[in-house]
Amino acid sequence: MTKRTQNKSLQLLVFASLFMLVSVFLSAAGKSENGNGTSNDGSRGGAEFGLKEAEIAKRVDAVESLIADCMKAKGFEYYPVPYKVARIAMDSNSKPSGLNAADFRKQYGYGITTLLTGKLNQGTMGLGDRNNAYRANLTPADRVAYDRALFGKNTNSTFVVCLDNEDFSTTGGCTRAAVEKVFSKDELGPGFVNYQNAASARVDQDPRIIDAYREWAKAMQSEGYHYSNNDEIKADLLTQLDKIMNGSTDPGSLSPGSQAALKELQGKEKTLAAIAHKYEVKYVDPVRKKVEAELLGPDATQQ
Repeated sequence: MTKRTQNKSLQLLVFASLFMLVSVFLSAAGKSENGNGTSNDGSRGGAEFGLKEAEIAKRVDAVESLIADCMKAKGFEYYPVPYKVARIAMDSNSKPSGLNAADFRKQYGYGITTLLTGKLNQGTMGLGDRNNAYRANLTPADRVAYDRALFGKNTNSTFVVCLDNEDFSTTGGCTRAAVEKVFSKDELGPGFVNYQNAASARVDQDPRIIDAYREWAKAMQSEGYHYSNNDEIKADLLTQLDKIMNGSTDPGSLSPGSQAALKELQGKEKTLAAIAHKYEVKYVDPVRKKVEAELLGPDATQQ
């Protein structure tokens, strides 16, 4: 079981099109808080699907072109997003605006309920300025139709977000039609393990790491939170977020009661991220460092 593939199919909310069911994950601490390409919650970093950068760029260009053709057939304009824009969006999910892991965690928690609008939002960035401007100029009814054509029923599942999560299982609409032609069947699902994160998966499966997370869970329980790992926290936040948004694509359109609930949930996310990190540092990180050195070699240990 790998924490990256397990949770990252869920993760962040698009301002224009309700991005988050994230995933991803991504962790608020960024994709690499240590020196081996893994974050302190066990998520894996590195090139998506274990591919070289040039291959990722080639696939992004292919998918974006197919999406444009599909959307045109449905009566909408869609401007293929350049790879450079997609890459900036994917990288922004870990450390937007150059924030270090600690500052990100303090300001945004995991970045699930807190990055709903604006330039820092991964989904918004991934659609590109031209598509965001085009969508914003549509009537409300046409905007709904546009989102459905582009994303299917899960308007949270943008191409860039799902690519960063290495999980296209929740994609729909023209996005799904395009990725099915460019990515393999194995790559479309949430259980894909590439050559980079396969080694780290061995670490996650080590009994010592499992025991460390049991201690982490006990400590979290002492604070009043019942979770087994960070993935469960993120999944819970996403579930609560969905209930509050209730299908809305714009947090600003929520009722006063829902806006208050969203604000409360955002505060909870930042609190959870801080507490979870504190106990990871205490219980998990020392064990992970030892296990990584043993299984992956001394150069793989945390810095």
